[in-house]
Amino acid sequence: MDYPTHLAEDFQLADGTQCRIRPIRADDLAQHTDFVHHLSPATGFARLLSPRIPEEPELRRMTDVDYEHELALIALAREADGEVHEVGVARYVRGDTPESFDTAEFAIVIADAWQHRGLAEKLMRRLIAAAGQAGVRRLADITLYDNRGMLALARKLGFKAQRDPGDPNVTRLRLDLKGDAERA
Repeated sequence: MDYPTHLAEDFQLADGTQCRIRPIRADDLAQHTDFVHHLSPATGFARLLSPRIPEEPELRRMTDVDYEHELALIALAREADGEVHEVGVARYVRGDTPESFDTAEFAIVIADAWQHRGLAEKLMRRLIAAAGQAGVRRLADITLYDNRGMLALARKLGFKAQRDPGDPNVTRLRLDLKGDAERA
């Protein structure tokens, strides 16, 4: 599948900051690596549910995506240093069997300095719309039970949240997309 240019969007945060959302590309590897390596340990842990930091092969896979099976939308903003930096990413990855192709796991992470500014909601709404347009019927994943920010955002966007009976440290999140593509 070709690069989905139609998913790019320029927008302004409530504080006036100009941002751009667009699909990630393989040539974003250095920028994405810098983004991941500058997350605080707490933010990195909340995203990966572990203290590990992704290494180059995993980061390469995160940026060189097959758009038919997955999508990563990055948020770019001009920071105080005058440079444009990645400040957030939201992604979904479809199941790899015909039976699971209509379900996708999702994830989102926002750079620490950019949290609580409306960026996560904007990215997730764009991801939900893109997933629905691509035929994904359900987004699902887990988050830490005490990740209040993610839980509040998920509920605001219509996700169902349920504590995992097998692991009290996580909450399962699920959103059925039938007819939800117009949420963006």
